[in-house]
Amino acid sequence: MENATFLCLTLARFFALDLPPAVELLGPLFLAKSIGMLVAPRGCGKSLLAGLIAYAIAAGKPLSPWGIGSGDHVLYIDGEMRAAGLRDRFLQLHKFNSSEEAQEKVLKRLHIISRDVVGDVIGSLDTLEGQAAFDALIPSFVKFIVIDNYASLTSSGSEGPEKFAILKQWLVQKRLDGIAVLLLHHTGKSGTQRGSSTHEDLLDYTIQLSPRDEPGKTAFTLRHTKLRDHLPSLKGDFDGAFWTDGERMRFKIAAAEKYARPEDATILELRKQGYSFQKIADELGTMSKATVMRRHNEISAAQTTTEATDADAED
Repeated sequence: MENATFLCLTLARFFALDLPPAVELLGPLFLAKSIGMLVAPRGCGKSLLAGLIAYAIAAGKPLSPWGIGSGDHVLYIDGEMRAAGLRDRFLQLHKFNSSEEAQEKVLKRLHIISRDVVGDVIGSLDTLEGQAAFDALIPSFVKFIVIDNYASLTSSGSEGPEKFAILKQWLVQKRLDGIAVLLLHHTGKSGTQRGSSTHEDLLDYTIQLSPRDEPGKTAFTLRHTKLRDHLPSLKGDFDGAFWTDGERMRFKIAAAEKYARPEDATILELRKQGYSFQKIADELGTMSKATVMRRHNEISAAQTTTEATDADAED
């Protein structure tokens, strides 16, 4: 009974808990213990984007619109691609990285489990035996796991609530272990994630991609269709694209023109004039110091990506 008393807390005791602060893996969206889903039609770029997110976290690199990677260990589980194709993608991305320090870091902190390399189906994540088989391969120090994708890593691709309930328990256990998980999934004919809506109940966030026409590129519009936390900077649409330039993969993700935020220019200009974040917040009168700081970091990260892309184009 003592244990039950401890686990069932009064609000006063709950307020008094000494809880650790949120740990950001890539800005305020990709947090330690978070569970998210990236959904898109086939060929829209979801695996490219998931690989980029994994790379940015492991390398400690900025990635707009989310923030700066933490440099933690990341695991990418692929159940679909040929190993050679997956390696080519990461190699092209790695060659785009101009920071030697980040290159060295990501080589040691981004881990891959590929069924094609293992030469075995390993298991299915919607069975207890399959989960145990994968858990035996997952390094204990990993803080972020990408599952690419739901259909290829489950026993039948079944998307009903019964099968997902088994996977849900595995996801909950990862959260209790302090590990974040990003699950990739296809959209159905309606344009939303395929299968039962119970998929979303556990999620902290959902990122949805829809195809966009940009010749010679894998282009998409990105929208955060579920945000459990209040993150106004991620509201609205973002336009993204991937393309190759020789042996390098290039990319760009930026706020869609119709959702451009007029205060961004003011924040940059006042910061250049030496204003503190608090003083900028006071001048704007519409956001807190913390929001101004986060918005400034997002804009700076986006500019870094754009400048690096433009510099590469001039080489």
